[in-house]
This record gives sequence, structure tokens and C-alpha cells, in this order.
Amino acid sequence: MITRLPTYKDFEDVSKQCLTQAFNLLYKVYDEYDEYDDEVIRAEVSLEQIWTHNSGTIRTSLILLHQGIETYMKSAICKTTPLLLIEKTRADWPTLPSRADKEFDSLYTISGEALLTTFCAVSEKKISNEFIEFIETVRQKRNEAIHGANNVSIKAKELLDHIFNAYTYCFGKDAWFLETRSFNYENPLFGYFDWDIEYAVAYKHLDFALDILGKKKLNKYLSTDILGRAYFCPECKRTIDGDYGYLESKWAFLKPNKPDSTNIHCINCDAEFNVIRKDCVEDKCKGNVIHDYDCEETCLTCFEYQENE
Repeated sequence: MITRLPTYKDFEDVSKQCLTQAFNLLYKVYDEYDEYDDEVIRAEVSLEQIWTHNSGTIRTSLILLHQGIETYMKSAICKTTPLLLIEKTRADWPTLPSRADKEFDSLYTISGEALLTTFCAVSEKKISNEFIEFIETVRQKRNEAIHGANNVSIKAKELLDHIFNAYTYCFGKDAWFLETRSFNYENPLFGYFDWDIEYAVAYKHLDFALDILGKKKLNKYLSTDILGRAYFCPECKRTIDGDYGYLESKWAFLKPNKPDSTNIHCINCDAEFNVIRKDCVEDKCKGNVIHDYDCEETCLTCFEYQENE
């Protein structure tokens, strides 16, 4: 008998872990460089130099991306039966009464082309040629990373785009942000510094993605349309500014994105707020999205208090 058969959820969880760590490796390199908020240092040391220095990190992230995609395919196959993943011919399976039981994990499982063709045969999703080409691209880059003597040719921007593409195909839009944020929230040390602040600083992941990919490309991987005007989130802004520093990032957007909308949604904290549509009292500000906080109105464009004249 083959014992301890895995479920699709077992492989799905591992897939998410691989993709999350692939993202986190790149983010940590960027975040450490971003901490050097000094114009002289930035002028002498570029981010591109930092990526070159961390080519080993890019290599590891790429390998994790490939593993995450393969594990996702295994999870999809498991929805039919995990037995399809066994590489041995059925004549060699340890299922006859005279043969000793073996756990599934001790058996060789299919990979490469056999895994891909099996995945395409049983997947509940429609498989496009575009996705097959994407898997092949990642596979080739991964082979470079493992077997090549030189540095991998993939750049951080392309790799991050591939990670988000895999996340989105496998688990839907927003998945990359929700999973990376959830990973940090589940850390046993989360909240010991300050729960509200630690919750709010997830915006740094969004800032990183925006800086590397640009708004247009990042928009493909979020369910909220970020091509419109961005606003301060009243909750995140007050949390960060209160004890931590000064929040410059804007991740709240009108919902829907229309001139008369009276609701905004923050991607970072996933909260929604009612807003008032009227012009900001500041001469230099052209904003017209005002939030009423305990009877104090604040412009979400410049975050200035709207003192009644």
C-alpha cells in the first residue's frame, strides 16, 4: 500500500511558501539599500550595483520561483489523484500484498515535461499557450541558475515580474501581496514592537513593487486599478505618522474611480472610508477628496487639516 497520500492543499501551501520566499529575498535586498537614505551614498552606489552584488540571491529566488510553479502543478494534479504524480510504472508500485508499504514521500515523482503534460491533462483551468511559454522561460532560466557557470542572465525586474505572473495565474490578483503580508503577520514575533505599525508597514512591499515594475505593469497584478490618482489612507497615515515617522506613500484609491465617488479603498490595510467631495482649502493643493475624522476634516491629497473659514 502507498500510505500518507498528499492532498492538493499540501502542495498548494508549499507553492505559496516558495513564491513568497522568492519575493522576500528580492525585497530584503531592496529594503536594505533603501535604508541608506543619503544622496551621497545613492550617487556613488546604484541599486543596479546592489543587484549585481546579490546575484546569488537572484539565483536562489529564481530557483524558488521554478519550484513554486512546479509545486502548484502538483497541487492541481492532486485534485484528480496524487497517484498520477508517481514516476514508477504501475507494475513496480508497492501495492501488492507481498510488498511492503511505502509512504508517498519516499517515491520518485514526475517532473519536467511529464509533470507539465499531466498538469495540462487534468487542470481545472484552461491552459493557454502563453502560460506554457512562461513556464518554459522560467525553466530555462532556472537551468542557467543551477547548471551555468556564469551569473544568471535574468534581472531583478524581470524576475519580480515573473514571480507576480506566477502568483496571479496560480492564485489570482492580489495574491502576491496578501500572501507576503500574511507570512509576516503569522511570524511569532509579530506585534511585539507595535501591532498597528507592523500591520501598516506592509506598504513597503507595495512601494518596492511599484519602484521596480512601474505603475502600469504592477496594475496587472492588483484587483484595484492603480492607474488613477492615489490618496493617503487616513488610517495608515495616522498610524505611521503618529509614532513611527512620516508616511509619504499613497495606496488608497477611489472606489469606483469616478469624479463623484464618495468611497476610497486602501490596498495596504484593505479598509474602506467614506469621503466628502469638495475642494481642499490649501491654495497649492488641487485635491477634492476629504475625510472626516472625529469631526475634523482632512484632505487625503495633502493631508492638511481643513480649517473652516
